[in-house]
Amino acid sequence: MVVASLVVPLLAGIPNREMRAATPDDAIVHAGQQDLATNLLVGTVAASEGDNAEAARAFAAAARLAPTFRLFGERAFFYSIMAGSPEAAALASVQPGGVMPDLVMGNAAALAGRWDSALANYQNAPDDPIMTLVRPLLRGWALQGAGRTDEALAALEPVRTDRTLGGYYTVHAALIARMGGQQMKADTLFRQSIGMSGGDLFTALVLAHWLVAQGHEADAQALVNQRIAAMPVLEAARPGIMAMIRRPIVTHAAQGLAQAYGLVALLIDQQLYAHDGADDDRQPDMAAEIGTLRGTEQMMLRMALMLDPADSEARLLLSSTLHNRKQDRQARAALDGAPADDPFLPVYRTEQADLDLVMGHKEQAAQELRDLLHDAPADRMLWSSLGDALLDQQKWPEALDAYRHATALTPHRLEGDDWRLLFGQAIAQERQNHWPQARALIQQALQLAPNEADLLNYLGYSMVEHGENPAMAENYLRRALALAPSDNQIRDSVGWVLMRLGHVAEGLPLLEQAAEQMPQDPAINYHLGVAYWMAGRRLEAVNEWQNAIQFQPDPMDRRKIMAALAYARAWKAGPAAPGVALPSDLRPVMATSSHSQSNGTHR
Repeated sequence: MVVASLVVPLLAGIPNREMRAATPDDAIVHAGQQDLATNLLVGTVAASEGDNAEAARAFAAAARLAPTFRLFGERAFFYSIMAGSPEAAALASVQPGGVMPDLVMGNAAALAGRWDSALANYQNAPDDPIMTLVRPLLRGWALQGAGRTDEALAALEPVRTDRTLGGYYTVHAALIARMGGQQMKADTLFRQSIGMSGGDLFTALVLAHWLVAQGHEADAQALVNQRIAAMPVLEAARPGIMAMIRRPIVTHAAQGLAQAYGLVALLIDQQLYAHDGADDDRQPDMAAEIGTLRGTEQMMLRMALMLDPADSEARLLLSSTLHNRKQDRQARAALDGAPADDPFLPVYRTEQADLDLVMGHKEQAAQELRDLLHDAPADRMLWSSLGDALLDQQKWPEALDAYRHATALTPHRLEGDDWRLLFGQAIAQERQNHWPQARALIQQALQLAPNEADLLNYLGYSMVEHGENPAMAENYLRRALALAPSDNQIRDSVGWVLMRLGHVAEGLPLLEQAAEQMPQDPAINYHLGVAYWMAGRRLEAVNEWQNAIQFQPDPMDRRKIMAALAYARAWKAGPAAPGVALPSDLRPVMATSSHSQSNGTHR
């Protein structure tokens, strides 16, 4: 359903293309209006941090102070949409003509039941690539909201033959026909859409409900199971989803409008996925276009949720979008506000626990997951997430137990992303000095994912640290770096192992590059310091270790850094100073016993 060629033209027509940060250097600020300057500064900072509600408030205040400077009001309007604020409708009414003001005013009219006004706004919106996609759906659902079913179906008829999105439009036509009491027409349209519809969650649920109504419950369950397999996070909501398809998925025209905006968001998300991992810093124009797409996707999802707070796909996609933009606090908040009877509540809670873990709230995340497991002890995804949380807390035995539970609950042979369960077990085993068991688990995981850079990195790194086959370990690490050349932690691992093998001249530049990109990573600073020491650059080594100790290393790394600093002080004091043993990391690994325990920091 999602085709990149449909989204590329959006880059030229996104209505928020002027959403650049206002700076306190704007000419109007120098007119002596201190309150205006303060609001502009607050709005700029808030926007840069993803606090769209505060940005909207600040720019709205700036607009009141400088009513003739239209750009402040426009920014307040756009940020209010991105915050999901009801103030967007009031701000829309004072904006110059454009797609977004007309859409927001149309949505507000629809929610108030003023369907004729909503229809007028949707029809008056200027033509652009977004309106080309959604106008037929908006018109169709607004007409249905007004009770004009035949006109609604006529509005969708021309686009149902679209080679790419025809199936999606046909599903909506079927829903409109059924809502309008034209059941025979609806059945015909549903039947036509079966072979041409897309793979999004909404369409799957709609068609599953229709299949149940037709007496094909096994087919309906198979369709839902297919979606859950494609989106494993939905596993926690399986019982609720299966119950959900026994009742109508869409009961109000506003829900159909919400899905129109969801369609645009899905298309944009697919385009962003195609650019995932690209080096946008070297392509300023592309970086700006990607930023514009992200902002537009967020606005589409916010409008969908304003129209239908129970739109689970929009809620999950919004949270994911914010997380990808490193706005984890907002991503977590986006999962709040769902109706109390939402079948996807367990999924939201699981995702919130994962986000708590990302934000460093380790104990809170683990407790949330345990609470969820109390109600769903057979949910393997919850056990897997608990394993991640416990691993992050360095509770190795408990993490191993959680991953084993998840593995035992896997209803099929391990495949695909199941390598993560094996990897988690391997880390927990290796940290408990059970290296043979860890190595076997990593090798088993590599059979499932032979080109997974994290696995290759961990295996190669650990082999060197445990004195095993350095040539093979180096090969694993070089493969990992080839697969993920922009991953600074893998670059650090390769540089560290090369240096540990005595190839200081080759490893040092890689460690310097990693430290330049991640200047506050204590493990990388420590590694670079060791490399400097082995290269004879003693002062630089001590400086890196002193940096490393400031960045809150974990207890194991802290001990190593302190040992290195103690040895450096003894070395500087000369032969008269009390003897301090040479830390094992300051000599090549080839000089150590093949039975030595792990020496370096863990990657």
